[in-house]
Amino acid sequence: MAAASAEQVVPRPRLKDVALLAYLLACGLVAPASAAELPLGPRSLEERRATRVLAAGVAFTAITRSGPGGGPWRVRVLQVEAPARLDSVLSNGVVPGRETVTSMALRARAVAAVNGGFFGSRGVFDGDPIGALAVGGRLVSEPVARRAALVLPAVASRTPAAVAGLRFAGSVRIGRRRRLLDGVNRARGLIPSCGGRGGDLPAERPGAATVCSDPSELVMLSPDFGTRTRTPNEGGGVEAIVRRGVVARVRRAGNSPIPPDGYVLTGSGDAASFLRDAAFPGASVALGLDLRAGRRLLVPGSYGAIVGGGPRLLRAGRIRIPGPAEGFSAGFAARNPRTLAGIAGDGDVLLVTVDGRQRRSVGVTLVEAARLMRSLGARDALNLDGGGSTAMAVGSRLANTPSEGVQRPAADAIVVLAG
Repeated sequence: MAAASAEQVVPRPRLKDVALLAYLLACGLVAPASAAELPLGPRSLEERRATRVLAAGVAFTAITRSGPGGGPWRVRVLQVEAPARLDSVLSNGVVPGRETVTSMALRARAVAAVNGGFFGSRGVFDGDPIGALAVGGRLVSEPVARRAALVLPAVASRTPAAVAGLRFAGSVRIGRRRRLLDGVNRARGLIPSCGGRGGDLPAERPGAATVCSDPSELVMLSPDFGTRTRTPNEGGGVEAIVRRGVVARVRRAGNSPIPPDGYVLTGSGDAASFLRDAAFPGASVALGLDLRAGRRLLVPGSYGAIVGGGPRLLRAGRIRIPGPAEGFSAGFAARNPRTLAGIAGDGDVLLVTVDGRQRRSVGVTLVEAARLMRSLGARDALNLDGGGSTAMAVGSRLANTPSEGVQRPAADAIVVLAG
């Protein structure tokens, strides 16, 4: 039989087999097997692996590849299956501000964690998740149109984890009047990375380095955004404070209080006119925060967590990288530190970091990342936030080496919890 190509998917061991092998290796009863090498650099490179089981259903593997002719690379892999489960964590419990991955892991009492999706880091965008984020069944941030996201099942759900391109289908009905909802928990009128729902300038298409504007927007601000809307008093905006599904108060001013048992609808332009005409104290409000993956409807409350990223890397085992369609430039595809997520054919979830921009690890391109995830057993995979944000925690300790020498505080994290 011909030798297996580096492009082929090598069968991945089940975690019970990993646990047994780790025990036998520790006792010196077996010699390390020659695992299929990562498809990074020439085959002449030396590859070292060390695996340990962190908890039932969680294995951690550290991989290094080095030698003349390529690299080096430092790769960290978390393989997760039941009874362990995955969740998302919002930094500091609210949108404004950021927190390190190790701090979020400690706060969540996680077995392990990695950084999540993209986020803003300046001004009104500091800590703002850019793309889909659902935490505990609550939609915290709307998706950037059709950009890939990791969709994780709720506890005891038979729905498998998935990678899906999502778009927002939110709406608001007040009495008999209805309007689409433009955004969730972000600054009204400003759309980071664009990809909004209509009227965005300079373009409605996603653009990773672009902030679009829209003079007519309706945005929902929940307690996940904080205690106040932080909107300006000028500009003709209108804000409806909703408690328990009923309009409690309407204000023609900014910086309204956000009730702990409700939310605020903040509108500008024609959305402000919608609130002026439809919202009055006592009016009933129906809020829809649905997402769509193609023709399929996703209700955030039916899932354990949703974390946006992009671009997609694998679809059904084939390399599919729609970078431009998801708003990523050609330069984004170059070698960088990366955080990656993938789903194996048996439903196991793989969370992977690749260090970069340093002498000990050069990072990977998007194509290299796709090949890497496929070699680890993933059939579907996506890129998460990377660069200086790439971080993996095992317990409360950092398991990789960030490119900036220290952790960059992030907006959210994917945490692995004991079953």
